[in-house]
Amino acid sequence: SSESSESSESNKTDEKQQIMKKVREQCIENSGSDDYFFLFQMSIIMAKKCIAAFDTKKFKNDYGLLTNTTRGAFFSKYCPKGRTLASCLAESLKFTEPCVKVAAYKMTEVLLRTIPQALDLACHNDGEIVFKLKDEQRKECMAQKADEISTCFNMLGNTGQYVIDFTELTQEQCSALTNVRQCMKDILKSCDLAEIVNVYEIPINAILPLTSCLNQTEQQNVNLHENNSIVEISGA
Repeated sequence: SSESSESSESNKTDEKQQIMKKVREQCIENSGSDDYFFLFQMSIIMAKKCIAAFDTKKFKNDYGLLTNTTRGAFFSKYCPKGRTLASCLAESLKFTEPCVKVAAYKMTEVLLRTIPQALDLACHNDGEIVFKLKDEQRKECMAQKADEISTCFNMLGNTGQYVIDFTELTQEQCSALTNVRQCMKDILKSCDLAEIVNVYEIPINAILPLTSCLNQTEQQNVNLHENNSIVEISGA
């Protein structure tokens, strides 16, 4: 009904106002001035312009129509556009620094810096790796594993309904994320899409050292090596 849609719109507006209020407080707290809040708002407008210039709607449409014949033209067009989008967003991000958590700013900066590297891999040889996602057999395989994919993400449990603050991860969340990554790797591998993992692991591996999960990952690797040694000895 129109009333319920108006009410949900109103809730969204309230939520947005609450977020902006918090951001404004953070700006003043970090810089001692309200001036940076204006720059923060300007940077959001700049970021929206970056995304508009990329034209996500056209990208989705063109990807939907992608064939082996058109893939050369598609990747020649969108790979440079993707790089431009990343550098455009990185540029607009600079003005937000005094208004966000230091860790959040650093993570976003690192994420945007890794996009060109991920694109180099994704776009190699006219998007050879990405084009595998259009293969009917592989698509069918992934469709059959929809429940397994849901199970992977359900491992996150109540760690924030998929909205996770990467700047303040608990040990439980670190474990959950490690399990989800491994779970998705196994599924993609079973559908002959293992190379896709290499693309999205580039930003993940760049951000991970900035989180509290790093020490835990190192500890897990130590345990893993120890377990492997035990297996090798017992299997000898």
